[in-house]
Amino acid sequence: MVTMPSIFIGAAAMSYNRVPASIWQQSIVYLFIVGIISYFAICSKFNIREDKFYYKSMLISLIFIVLTFAGTGIEGVHRWVSIAIIKINVSMVVLPIILISSWKLLELKSLWITIITTIAAAVLLLIQPDASQLTAFAIPMMIMLINKIDKWIIRLIIVVILSALIIFSWIFLDSLPAVAYVEGILGLVKNLGIPFFVLGVISLIILPMPFILFSPKNFELPSICLGLYFIIILISTLFGNFPVPLMGYGISPIIGYFIAISWYTRAKINEHLKY
Repeated sequence: MVTMPSIFIGAAAMSYNRVPASIWQQSIVYLFIVGIISYFAICSKFNIREDKFYYKSMLISLIFIVLTFAGTGIEGVHRWVSIAIIKINVSMVVLPIILISSWKLLELKSLWITIITTIAAAVLLLIQPDASQLTAFAIPMMIMLINKIDKWIIRLIIVVILSALIIFSWIFLDSLPAVAYVEGILGLVKNLGIPFFVLGVISLIILPMPFILFSPKNFELPSICLGLYFIIILISTLFGNFPVPLMGYGISPIIGYFIAISWYTRAKINEHLKY
């Protein structure tokens, strides 16, 4: 339910500003398709007990990021993988998976695997380049790793490396122009009037709030890190031409958010069942 306001306000803004119906209707269709899949995933009795699942999830996620370099890209920017007629912004889908898997691997004492994977993913995001996703990924991972590492020198090295990658990503921003109904969607919402603009901003603010304000008791760290990831994505849209998640056109942010919120909801359900 938390996803619906931003998607419907975005669709209304696209319609009002004469964006073709074939574009804004896709957001609503994606919402219901991914929402139904999420519902069954949440309600299923399937429990992931095999530790190898998280290693495989991490590896597959990295492979998908690498696959973005298989094509020619757009003006030197490599962020997408085409599946049939759908173009997926890979990092928006897999980074929530990597964040969740990283936390689990740290719980399994796989510290160095997590560190190497984190740096590898950050370097790939720098090369793509994608400053928004790199920043949104690296900062929560810094928090997660610092929380689990005892030696201060390793903490310092990780902070220096990831901070340097973030800085370089913002120095060498890509030059792709903004698309009105993707990166510039808030401008279209503003054309609906100030009340709709305020509601649109509020609808975006509430997206990370469950993760931050109502974290599952046994999963506070990964939940807060996921919330921080979405907060940074939203803030970064103010400083560059980056997609506005859910409100703007695109299936990738919807899938990524539903992966995170489905994990969160399962954790909350298990918490209530336990107590």
